[in-house]
Amino acid sequence: IQCGLGRSGKLWAHQAYPEDCSPDIVTMAKPLANGIPIGAIMVSDKVAKVMNVGDHGTTFGGNPLACRVGCTVFGQIKAPEFLSSVNAAGKALDQELKQVLAPYIGSAVVETRGTGLLRGIQFASDPSKLIDLARANGLLLVAAGKNTVRLVPPLNTSVSDLKKGAAIIAHCVKKLAPEWK
Repeated sequence: IQCGLGRSGKLWAHQAYPEDCSPDIVTMAKPLANGIPIGAIMVSDKVAKVMNVGDHGTTFGGNPLACRVGCTVFGQIKAPEFLSSVNAAGKALDQELKQVLAPYIGSAVVETRGTGLLRGIQFASDPSKLIDLARANGLLLVAAGKNTVRLVPPLNTSVSDLKKGAAIIAHCVKKLAPEWK
């Protein structure tokens, strides 16, 4: 769900792959209505032919307010200029992370990876102390697995805010790198 609705720089993440790599079912929730509770699925023709009314239910589907909000949010996210800005921000974040973390690649930092505004930084050790230090410096991070920090900034974030975030991460890595050797 996190890689859909523009997060990857494409409306749907699978659009970055050949057409024969398309899913039969796409689920979507939180981002569809910008935090208003909603859930939805999109299915291929193949799946649609075998589903009947009542085969699939949802706790958050069908609410008129959520559906109206979902239509509005979807209209904004699918706009080519919006997706272009997500792509530009994702490229800026990738470049900034590679630049500020370059001194630590191969030691404290194993790699950076991801696409669009869904990124991960894999560390040589548990990043818990880094997450705590980043929070103390004004940046909220979340762990993904045992040694990775997931970066999922807002889709409308500015490049200057991405650079500030990358600088905080670099500051924290610099401070903690000696412990990770």
